[in-house]
Amino acid sequence: MASQPSNQKQRKNKQGLKKLTVQLLTFSFMIVLPVLTLIVSEVIVRQVTAMSFEEWRVNYSERFVLNMLLLLALFNLLFILPRKWFMLTSLMLSGVLIAFAFANKMKMELRHAPIAIGDFALLGELGGLENPIGFNIGMFFGIGLAFIAVVFVIFFVIPRYKENWIIKCTAFFISATFLFVVWTDYPYSPMQKAKFENTWWQLEVGMTRNGLFGNFALLAKNTQIEPPSGYSRNAVQEISDTYIPEPGTASEKPNVIFLMSESFVDPYEFGEEHFAADPVPNFRKLYKDSLHGDMYSPEFGGGTANVEFEALTGFSRQFLPPNSIAYQLYIKDPLPSVAYEFREAGYDTTAIHSFYGWYYQRQDVYKMLGFNRFISGEFMDLDYPNGSGHGFPNDKHITNSILAAMDNSEERDFIHAVSTEAHMPYTPLEDSEFLKTDTLQKETRQYLNRFTEKMHSVDEELGRLIDEIEKREEPAIVVFFGDHYPSFDNNEQVFGAAGADIANDMTGNYEDFLATHKLPYFIWSSERDEPQELDVTPNQFGPIVLDMAEVEGNTVTAILNEMREQGNSVIPYNQWQAEMGGLTEEMKDLQLLQHDLLHGKRYVEEVSLTLMEVPSAAYHLGLYSAIKVQEIYETANAFKILVKGAPKYAELRNGDNESLPSEWMLSDNGLSIFTISKEEIEPRTELHFAVFNSRNSILRKSEPFILVETE
Repeated sequence: MASQPSNQKQRKNKQGLKKLTVQLLTFSFMIVLPVLTLIVSEVIVRQVTAMSFEEWRVNYSERFVLNMLLLLALFNLLFILPRKWFMLTSLMLSGVLIAFAFANKMKMELRHAPIAIGDFALLGELGGLENPIGFNIGMFFGIGLAFIAVVFVIFFVIPRYKENWIIKCTAFFISATFLFVVWTDYPYSPMQKAKFENTWWQLEVGMTRNGLFGNFALLAKNTQIEPPSGYSRNAVQEISDTYIPEPGTASEKPNVIFLMSESFVDPYEFGEEHFAADPVPNFRKLYKDSLHGDMYSPEFGGGTANVEFEALTGFSRQFLPPNSIAYQLYIKDPLPSVAYEFREAGYDTTAIHSFYGWYYQRQDVYKMLGFNRFISGEFMDLDYPNGSGHGFPNDKHITNSILAAMDNSEERDFIHAVSTEAHMPYTPLEDSEFLKTDTLQKETRQYLNRFTEKMHSVDEELGRLIDEIEKREEPAIVVFFGDHYPSFDNNEQVFGAAGADIANDMTGNYEDFLATHKLPYFIWSSERDEPQELDVTPNQFGPIVLDMAEVEGNTVTAILNEMREQGNSVIPYNQWQAEMGGLTEEMKDLQLLQHDLLHGKRYVEEVSLTLMEVPSAAYHLGLYSAIKVQEIYETANAFKILVKGAPKYAELRNGDNESLPSEWMLSDNGLSIFTISKEEIEPRTELHFAVFNSRNSILRKSEPFILVETE
């Protein structure tokens, strides 16, 4: 009889232990699993970033905590489910989030940007470069078996116990409330309190500092855009029917070149009285003799891609959310552009940029905007490779690439080139032949010395480009403009009353704002150049040159032509509409069309043939469509390989993917000659050339070939 109470006690203790175990398991799914998921995910993505998990946790502790709270809230939304289903769905959610981390790692290796809302067609991303992405089938099989085992344990091993629904509902309510506050910033903004950053110029910087999941939420918030009033399929149809582009009539087509020069401003804007000599004589002559005026840039000191976006598409930065960049967030499908219209008219279309091709996701965006090729810095014979500490590439490489593109095509060319030589920083320079020494404070003058020297170098290349174009005896149109005003380490010292006295309140005063957002531009024509003045926003460049070239435009350019005919060639800044006037009906139509294509249902694809664009199937990186070995010369001690499409910093690699030392030189016909010593290669070794980006991902590579030594 004494053993029965003892057995009951043992059973009670065992039941209590089981219950405690289940409670601890439940706690682990509520707290431990979300935290582990965060840590594992961050460790995965930080394999390809410049900041380790520990550095991020310590240096950005507030953002780390917010990411942790986000995952705790997300997992505990599921706590409202019955316990076993909560455990199962939590495991599934953890797996999805870790897979999301892997996908972000792969995308950053390929595209140097984390995943945003529009990127969920990840398989399309994986096919973008020449190096394949491999998947470990055995690993996936093992994960599948482990998952089945865990499901069995959850549903058939863990005992059932009555749940406290007050606690479950409370956890659900707190989690839902927190996520609502994060998403709406009401009644306060947790992201602002944690000092989250919008690093639109380089999204991976934002992910590195804000955290994977917090940054994704930030990007997602910025992609949610309310449609303009009256947005509907019928409204898009009406706009398409109303604005009809004029047909093209060109008999002899001109080459058309957009040259957007980093931070280009006429130095005289800082006060002609401070200068002893003119630093930009080529620009000044072309400006005076051509269609010219002020371009109202949407940006100051950065945001180059937004100016490009306006110039190429005809759309407006003013119709996008503040602090956003269309290239990074919104261009995931073909978008009407001036490049498409010239391509439709038989032009060869080329984009050129001397920095990394992944910057602002240009190598993806340019394909969506109708270009046949993109020549980035990786495909140029730069004096120094990007990232080597020698500053941004000289504009001579832009000039060389423009001329090479023109010479390479049999058709007329539309070329959009973005230079970088004049990019910040502008470290103080003691002396310059251009500035007087007694009219400005020393600190201001030294900043302007550096900036002016850069402007002078840009101007010399501008002069060379025009001279070379004229030598080719083909009609040409050149649009030259800066993207934005320069930004200095001490803007107040340069722009303020103690400096050049241009602007003392660049954000709060209308006149000061305009003083640092209006940049000079010109549109030069080799055939019918004549002085004319017109102030514009960048989106007018496309329709103006289409008219000058007598090439048919599209619905967007027809709207912009109508605006210009009515004297409305400048779309007012959002914050200064009271001073500049509100939006006209044409501007509202443009805004509605922009929303439809970037954020809406793309009704235009159903109602407008002029806006149905298809990217080039032959789009490629670099001037040439492939890297091809043309000829191999043997000397006593080396092989000389004449190759087309392999730039100066291409690597010669063997079958084991080991880089082999070689020397580069330019041949007389502009191709590359790589010389490799016979001592560096094994007999009959299979070799290939490859072009890499800064992540060591292959952008292009040649077919394999073998060097055979003469007996």
